[in-house]
Amino acid sequence: MTTFDPGRVSAVIFDIGGVFTYPTFHPVRHTLSAWGIDHPDDEPFLRAHHAGVHALTLARRDRGVSGHSEDYWYTYDHAYGAKLGVGEERMAELRTSIRTDWDWVHLDNVAAFARLVKSGLPTALVSNNDGTAAEQMQDLGICQIGPGPLPSVATIVDSAIVGILKPDPAIFAPALEALDVEPGRALYIGDTVYADVDGALAAGMQVVQLDPFDDHADFGHARLPDVAAVEAALAERLFAD
Repeated sequence: MTTFDPGRVSAVIFDIGGVFTYPTFHPVRHTLSAWGIDHPDDEPFLRAHHAGVHALTLARRDRGVSGHSEDYWYTYDHAYGAKLGVGEERMAELRTSIRTDWDWVHLDNVAAFARLVKSGLPTALVSNNDGTAAEQMQDLGICQIGPGPLPSVATIVDSAIVGILKPDPAIFAPALEALDVEPGRALYIGDTVYADVDGALAAGMQVVQLDPFDDHADFGHARLPDVAAVEAALAERLFAD
């Protein structure tokens, strides 16, 4: 198993989607309710996202599906809908409601992240995004670059701005430079194997996949359920500092 060494972590870099933000549940919930499928709580939608992520991992590993193809996202949507109880006959209609916006905020992960920032551990964000990642983080009250009322990060690297997509390891270079840290002393936190785990390892970084439902138990990389678990794993190192 590929583990990470908290004693060698000098900085942490976070993904955004699947860590702090998730596809907003409301359009899907509304569509499902009209079909007589009711999920009043948020937990099933969180579960559905990670089922979709696991399906992407298997599609990439077993069928070689490209991470930037339409088939890739069909795989995610199909697994997402199936986990919520949607049959194949309604999957195409459901897909119009999935991933419309990524603005449901995982408050527990955000709170643990804020504690890590407050501890003085240098942090940055790297995301496959649409050019508005920095604005999203401010608007959602998660963080900002530099000083201000929100937790402060060294930089927010947005793929649409730098013109590089994970898993290309080059996307991590601006964050590593901003943090002034060697790759081997940086820890990346993400939710996917293809973009996050593979990309970070290719960049020479340590990496942890957030896998709250233990979907990837048969894979060999380091996994933890949430950012609070990352915080706990780093606690000895932070206390020593």
